Amino acid sequence: MSVHLLGIRHHGPGSSRHVLNALAEIQPDVILIEGPPEGETMLSWTTHADMQPPVALLAYVPDNPQQAVFYPFTIHSPEWNAIRYGLENRIPVRFIDMPLAHGFAMEGKETRQPGEASAFAEQVRKNPISYLAEIAGFDDPEEWWEHRFEIAQQPYEVFEAIAESMSALRQALPQRSDHREDIREAFMRKSIRVAQKERFERIAVVCGAWHVPALMHLPNAKEDDALLKNLPKTKVESTWIPWTNDRMAFESGYGAGVESPGWYMHHWQHPDDHGTLWLSHTAHVFRENRVDISSAHIIEAVRLAGALAGLRELPRPGLKELNEATIAVMCMGEPVLMKVIYRELIVGKAFGQIPEGTPQVPLQRDLDMLARRFRMKIIPEEKALKLDLREENDLQKSILLHRLQLLGIDWGTMETVSGKGTFKEEWTLRWYPELTIKLLEKAPWGNTIGEAATKYLENSAKKCTRLDEITPLVQNAIPADLPIALGVVMRKMDELAASTSDIAMLMDAFTPLAQVSRYGNVRKTDRESIDLIMTTIFYRIVAGLPAGCTGIDDEQAVATTDKIREVNQAIRMLERKELTESWTAALETIFHSDRTAPLIQGYCCKALYDSRLLDMDGTFSAFSKALSFNNEPSASAHWLEGFLKDAATVLILDDVIWAVVNNWLQSLDDEMFLQVVPLLRRTFSNFSNVEKRKIAGRAKQGKSDALIPQTIDIDHQRASQVLPVLELLMGF
Repeated sequence: MSVHLLGIRHHGPGSSRHVLNALAEIQPDVILIEGPPEGETMLSWTTHADMQPPVALLAYVPDNPQQAVFYPFTIHSPEWNAIRYGLENRIPVRFIDMPLAHGFAMEGKETRQPGEASAFAEQVRKNPISYLAEIAGFDDPEEWWEHRFEIAQQPYEVFEAIAESMSALRQALPQRSDHREDIREAFMRKSIRVAQKERFERIAVVCGAWHVPALMHLPNAKEDDALLKNLPKTKVESTWIPWTNDRMAFESGYGAGVESPGWYMHHWQHPDDHGTLWLSHTAHVFRENRVDISSAHIIEAVRLAGALAGLRELPRPGLKELNEATIAVMCMGEPVLMKVIYRELIVGKAFGQIPEGTPQVPLQRDLDMLARRFRMKIIPEEKALKLDLREENDLQKSILLHRLQLLGIDWGTMETVSGKGTFKEEWTLRWYPELTIKLLEKAPWGNTIGEAATKYLENSAKKCTRLDEITPLVQNAIPADLPIALGVVMRKMDELAASTSDIAMLMDAFTPLAQVSRYGNVRKTDRESIDLIMTTIFYRIVAGLPAGCTGIDDEQAVATTDKIREVNQAIRMLERKELTESWTAALETIFHSDRTAPLIQGYCCKALYDSRLLDMDGTFSAFSKALSFNNEPSASAHWLEGFLKDAATVLILDDVIWAVVNNWLQSLDDEMFLQVVPLLRRTFSNFSNVEKRKIAGRAKQGKSDALIPQTIDIDHQRASQVLPVLELLMGF
């Protein structure tokens, strides 16, 4: 009865080759692998024809999916190849690490005593090969391991060398108690004893190199049993999910990630390549990105990489030498060009695929079914999606993406909406493995995306205690086409609006409702209930807004002005006479009140001027009063900011307003001018460059005194016949 300990570097291609060679020589009758026992039921899927690494074994607590861990596998992972070797040769394969049922239950309950280990020991414990690399004269431990164990072709005895080096390292380092790791290694030893009791003659153990010394000499079973006694426990489930090369760098599951999975995959597929093929691939990537590379570049880079390896007494070039040769020859010494090589080649864009029928929770299956129905691939690549909501299939895609957003699963990000109320949406799709965790979190809410989104939205609405909390839910619920949940949300919104006296919250709630009322027919939304609540909120705004514009500071005035502007635009968009008249009356009340904040008063003057409810004489009088020498300069500047914000055209084309503003500025003494300059700068900074140039050009021409004479004799009857035609031509 023999136990063969195969210490490996997780995801290492050389380690993977050494393991396969060793298994072929040992001919084991059982294979024990460092991994969670809960994942054993999923191992049979590794030999499925449609299983394409990189993939990850996802283990999670069903009642708390945030407690989850990924165990990634690539085509060159030693564990992956050991699993497939065992299954293909009908050899039992077992995972022997600490069960996650205990590991998850222990999270948050572990404590570490101070002074257990030095900082140096902590560093080496995290990456034990760093100490051996330093002895060998390497600054980078990954580079040392790559040359000694991944690139070099080693006989079976390589595992004896690994065991001896790890034993020496563990003996030399300061000892410290790591309760969790002690438990993990006790479980591994227990699994070996179980295999021995079952009369397996040749036992192969594949584990991280660091654990090998702890498994070489088994202590008394009672010691390990005492360590494993009375451990807490929880329920754990597992499944397979696709993984990506750029996620291989994450530290999850067993051990650290891999910084260069694309390079490792190349080395796995082409173990005899001394750089020629790799640098040819590099040249191809450069050419695809419009960087001119010739065959001579490739030849010279291969020679340089080989020369660097020779100078460093290495048997062949590694990734470091190949990168340095690439920078020197192909990049002309400019490292910035290597970014594309790192992304496209060193890391790579490989993403995995799992077979149809892999065990999933019902919510996952429903999403997969919908994605297949709509031909939307769940892949970790960015993909643009343009939807025409007049097409039923596109409308259903939009509904799905909005429902997922409600659940916090941002598979799609809406990039551009071509105008309010149109029939088009533009999305960017990209699936991240972490979104699977979010999907699992929402699994208790329902077995389908629609059911889960409905119940989750209803629950979210019931928890809202403020109007500004529920307003975003309304905006998100409408495009998600959840009529039952929307009814719950609207009733809650009506309840909160009735008890809300905060005008700012009411205005924030009104604007999205107005948009739905105007454009909601795109999605056949029930507009009656929305219009009822919108109208109720509107009249509460009208009643309380004039008082809300008095006795406030400058910062509050800015915020209130922005909200009034949004409501004003919404009212003009709705084109409902009764709402327009009530809103106009409120604006006039605010405008005529001497207690109104100057910024708000200035904007209301502009809004009434635009609506032709304030004529030229009235506007001139308002300007004269607001910019009077008797006023505080800062108050005048705030009033002017309210009037002119986003209104450069008025200043450019209206001679009266131009003259009033210009004369007021010229009347300021130096001290007052310096006080108002920051406020005026803020106003003019919102104008476009073209508008600024026109204003500067007019100021240079000296037309500041071009006041329209107030004594012009105008035939108002004839003018009234022309105005309707002009309005039609101008699109009013």
